[in-house]
Amino acid sequence: MVEGRADLQARLRTGLRKVNAKFAHTIESRFALTVGDEFQGLLGAVDDITRILATLWRHAHPTDLRFGIGIGELETPLRSQALGMDGPCFHRARTAVERAAKEGTPVEVETGEPQAAFEIYAALFGFMRKRWTKKQRLVTDLSLSGMDGKDIAELLSIKPAAVSQHLRAAGADYLVRATETWLEALRRLMPEA
Repeated sequence: MVEGRADLQARLRTGLRKVNAKFAHTIESRFALTVGDEFQGLLGAVDDITRILATLWRHAHPTDLRFGIGIGELETPLRSQALGMDGPCFHRARTAVERAAKEGTPVEVETGEPQAAFEIYAALFGFMRKRWTKKQRLVTDLSLSGMDGKDIAELLSIKPAAVSQHLRAAGADYLVRATETWLEALRRLMPEA
């Protein structure tokens, strides 16, 4: 149970508005809150997914979110907002988010078939993220959302050297390299438009 749920919902609404505006070029159906603190959206491509996830983690901070990504087809007409649609992509996303909650991982991918690369990434990312301090998590999320070190330092009222120290302590370079491989695996599985 999340304390301060109304505050979290307000922060999520802000984050979802920013994601929908900033990444409109890759979003097929805008992200929307569904029930409680759950939300969903539909992407046409995965190139911006890391920045989308990090932006939402940033806005939810200090609450840590779990994400489920479902790869598959849409069986109903496309709508402008990700509500009232159905298909394997949504069912698989539900399975993935349930697995993330059960396993304690930050992000899970469901394709309908076992995918060792996604399982390994989820486990390693979860292992790293659980060991980060709140400040390391925030700095890393800000960095992954696309902010540079100088802007992060200014936002958090810390020195740029402190940003670098937090990123180094979090192993952000390793995470970025692993995430690039994860993204390439996602791209290969995306259905043809």
